[in-house]
Amino acid sequence: MNQSDPDAPMRTAAFEHVRGLGEVHEHLTASHLRSGFAFAGERVPLFNPQRGIFKPQRMRFLLSIRPALLRQDCPQQVDPRRYHQR
Repeated sequence: MNQSDPDAPMRTAAFEHVRGLGEVHEHLTASHLRSGFAFAGERVPLFNPQRGIFKPQRMRFLLSIRPALLRQDCPQQVDPRRYHQR
């Protein structure tokens, strides 16, 4: 485990899960993300539907992944694939 960032393995697993969902679904919705992901044999939510921001008990810092709301009347959409974890 990376001692400088002990949250890194769980964060990486979360982004890998979301990336896999993106390969299966053209557009991700909150219902796709609602089930969370598995990490070390436990289910970990990606967000808190009531509060939006979420911090798993096993992490020091926040982990919240939410889909962007797309508006039909907005002429320019932001492509979420442009923004990724580096």
